Amino acid sequence: MKTAVLTDAGKIEVREVEVPALKPTEVLVKVKNCGICTLEQRLYSGEVKIRYPIVPGHEVSGEIIKVGNEVISKLKTGTPVAVDLVMRCGECYYCRNGQSNMCENRFSDELHVLGGFSEYIAVRASQVYPFSGDISFREASFTEPVACCVRSLKRINVSLAEDLLVIGAGTMGLLHLQVARVMGARVIVSDPDAKRLEKALELGAVAAINPEKQDVAREVARLTDGKGANAAVVTSAATTALSGVFESLCKTGRISIYTSYCDDRQLSIDANNLHRNEIMVIGTEGRTEQDFQQALRLLSFGFIDVKPLISRIITYDEIEEGIRDAMSGDTYRVILEHGE
Repeated sequence: MKTAVLTDAGKIEVREVEVPALKPTEVLVKVKNCGICTLEQRLYSGEVKIRYPIVPGHEVSGEIIKVGNEVISKLKTGTPVAVDLVMRCGECYYCRNGQSNMCENRFSDELHVLGGFSEYIAVRASQVYPFSGDISFREASFTEPVACCVRSLKRINVSLAEDLLVIGAGTMGLLHLQVARVMGARVIVSDPDAKRLEKALELGAVAAINPEKQDVAREVARLTDGKGANAAVVTSAATTALSGVFESLCKTGRISIYTSYCDDRQLSIDANNLHRNEIMVIGTEGRTEQDFQQALRLLSFGFIDVKPLISRIITYDEIEEGIRDAMSGDTYRVILEHGE
C-alpha cells in the first residue's frame, strides 16, 4: 500500500509498505479521504514536532474491510466510517474524567497516532464511527474539525438567540459559523479577506466585518442594539485577530480562544473589565468522543454543509504540492483522496 511519511520538516516521502497487521480488537479501514489540517501543515513546516518519522493525517473517512475476531461491537465489512485518529489512552485521569481531549498520553510513543496519509489503517474498534450513505466520504472527512467546533462552542455555552462573533473566516471559522447557527445563534464574522467574508455571508452570517476597514467593536454594537456580542470565538492566529474582541462583548460575555499559536502569545486584558462585567475567557483544545459522534450526526443530518469548503482534491503524486497549497491561505480544505 502507499503511505506518505514525514521524515523531517519539509521532507515527505511516498512509500510502498505492507498493509498493517490486524490485532484481534482492531478493524482494518481502507482510507477514502483525509483532510490536510493546520496540524499537518505545521508538522510539515516544522513548527510542530511530534517525532520523526511519522505518517500525518487525522481527518479521515473510509470503509471497514476487515474486523478483528475479538471486536465486540456489530461492525461489519463494507461499513463507511469516520475515524478518530488522535488517540486517547483511556487510562489517565482526564480520560476517566470525561475530558479525553486532555489525554496525558495522546502523543505518546506507545500510541499509534495520526496515520491518515495511508491507503489502509488498523485502528481500535472504538475509533471508528459508522455513518449512513446520506453523505459522501469527502464530507465525512470533516467530522474531526466539526467536532472541534462543537467542543469550542459548548465551552462558551452558546445558546438559542444569542449573538456570536467569529474572528477569522478560514475553514474553522466557517465551520464554527455553521455549528453555531444549528445551536440557534446569530453569527457575525470578522476577517480582512473580502472573498472569505463573502463566503461567510453565503453560509449564513448575518454580517461580515473587515477589521482593516471597519471598527469591529463599533459594528458589533450597531448590529446588537448597542449591547455587544454574547460570545466570541477566535479562530485566527494572526497577531491582530485579538484586537477589538473584548470591546465587542456585552456584559457577561464569553470568549473561546480556539486557535493555537506557534509562539508565546500574551493577552492584554483589563482585569477590571473581567471583574466588573463578568467576562469569561476560555481556551479549547480538540474534542471528546461525544463531540465526534455529534459532529458526524450533524453532517449526516445535512445541518452542516462542508461542500463549499472543499478547495482541492489531490492524489499521492501531488502530496507536497497539496500541503503547500493548503498552507497558502488561498484555500479552505485540501483533501487527499485515495484511489480504488
